[in-house]
Amino acid sequence: MKQEPEDLGPDGVRLERIMQSLDRRPVHLPPRVRAAVMAEVRARPQSAWARSWDWLAAPRLSPLAGLAMAAGIAALLLLRPGVDTGGRAETVGSSSVPVRLILVAPQANSVAVTGDFASWDPNGIPLTRPPGEGVWSVDLQIPPGLHHYVFIVNGTEWRPDPNAASQVDDGFGQQNSVLLVTGRRAS
Repeated sequence: MKQEPEDLGPDGVRLERIMQSLDRRPVHLPPRVRAAVMAEVRARPQSAWARSWDWLAAPRLSPLAGLAMAAGIAALLLLRPGVDTGGRAETVGSSSVPVRLILVAPQANSVAVTGDFASWDPNGIPLTRPPGEGVWSVDLQIPPGLHHYVFIVNGTEWRPDPNAASQVDDGFGQQNSVLLVTGRRAS
């Protein structure tokens, strides 16, 4: 049973008149509007470095979070394995720095790591674990800089590092871990 606008009272009649007066044809924007929107999208920083810088420069961290991040980075640098440089001093700006990545995943059958330092290889760099333990690790040589990475658990699950000092949006609805690698002078 269809209700007539009069049955809906004076408000219904007004609503029906408004609905009838609406132009329901598709809206076609001039090509210059589309070009302007696309130019704005292309002008936005797309590189990982630019996204990282935008994230770091944004005032979203509390002083306490910034302090925790600095402490985490310092701990990563202090806990990495010693390097035998053969009596040579390792200088800032060297081509790569030793870094150990660790993931506690006792239920995992395999763990790998991928990131910008591995060209986001979907197979990743395998981590190893002592038999019967759930602590996976890998020692890498990574160039100094800010790097994004994730662990690949059981070949399919991309998981950010829960021990990383920072996480960033990967642009696809997931999180990447952030690793700051600094060159240093060894004594």
